[in-house]
Amino acid sequence: MTKRRSLPVDVKQQVLHEGGFRCGNPVCRSILTLDIHHLELVSEGGANTPDNLLAVCPNCHALHHQGNIPVASLRAWKLLLLALNQAFDTHTVDILLTLSTIPKLHVGGEGVLQCTGAIASGLVQFRVEHTGSELSVQLSEKGRHFVEAWKAGDQNAAVTLRGSSMEEFNSM
Repeated sequence: MTKRRSLPVDVKQQVLHEGGFRCGNPVCRSILTLDIHHLELVSEGGANTPDNLLAVCPNCHALHHQGNIPVASLRAWKLLLLALNQAFDTHTVDILLTLSTIPKLHVGGEGVLQCTGAIASGLVQFRVEHTGSELSVQLSEKGRHFVEAWKAGDQNAAVTLRGSSMEEFNSM
């Protein structure tokens, strides 16, 4: 059995930062207390390196060890976090998740500016309503597809739409 060593502080900080100091489960997103889980267990040769670690809340961690959350889901969450961190900050992810629960959000100019990255990527639509004084934002079809796939932990579906290539997906 491999002797377990403490995680280096810089590695723990990197893993927590990667998940936005939230649970790696895209549906949970708990921020109160987090555990660092080894994707490949230490007892099976897993290392204390960021690529083998995922921040999860104690509830999701326990559910995994009870057999309710498979390791394939943990790995999918890790891959989604890596993909998202290359494209979106946690603020943008929070905007997408919020808009997935609200059909249309009326905002002022500041609200539109908060969504600029998501608007530019085609995940959020911006509209001027009626007299030109009302502004609204809502998920685009591409944005709805992305959020549904992300919540399901399906990285492949999150970056493709109906089998199209990434270039076609980005041009939608």
